[in-house]
Amino acid sequence: MKEFYRLSCAESDDVPLFFDEVWLPKLPEFNQVIANPDVLGFSNFYKMNTDLNELHVDVMFEQYLASSEFIRICEKLNCKFLSIPVAISLRGSTKPEKDYSFFCVLSRCSLLDVDLSTFELVDDGLLRPENERQNMSPLYARIDRFAARSDVEYDLFYCEELKQMVCSSGFREAYLNNSFIGLYFEKIDEGFVYAPWG
Repeated sequence: MKEFYRLSCAESDDVPLFFDEVWLPKLPEFNQVIANPDVLGFSNFYKMNTDLNELHVDVMFEQYLASSEFIRICEKLNCKFLSIPVAISLRGSTKPEKDYSFFCVLSRCSLLDVDLSTFELVDDGLLRPENERQNMSPLYARIDRFAARSDVEYDLFYCEELKQMVCSSGFREAYLNNSFIGLYFEKIDEGFVYAPWG
């Protein structure tokens, strides 16, 4: 059975969490929490102006950026994603050493085995009206025991329960073997607790 890891930004790698960015042309609006973007709404090339002095990370999911080397590993693992070349301009009009692309993971699924897990759903009274929640996955206030489903084949995907990217142990191994920069891995095991509100 596959092992899975929740992915977040690796602050220890000096990943820039917040920076000004201007996309040219402007990116289409989408909310990945609700659904994948419409791939037909994108240009075939972008420019991005930033206020960063340097950029050396390989992937930043929140900013939808990935290096060409990271994307090659995703291709080898047959991950589903949208990738569009982007020319990045740093402060002083300098360029980063790596080549980058707009990068959006398109694989998404439910990972939680609800029969084997212990969890608490968000109170319905705190949610939008039911007619606005059609086809949306449940919202979890807590997951104290997260048992992963055994039939998930993806190596990199948007996890509906965690509202974050998740990867397999095989993906993690490929990432570490390439000494990539940008991600922190938290194993989803018996000690894993999901508590978005503390």
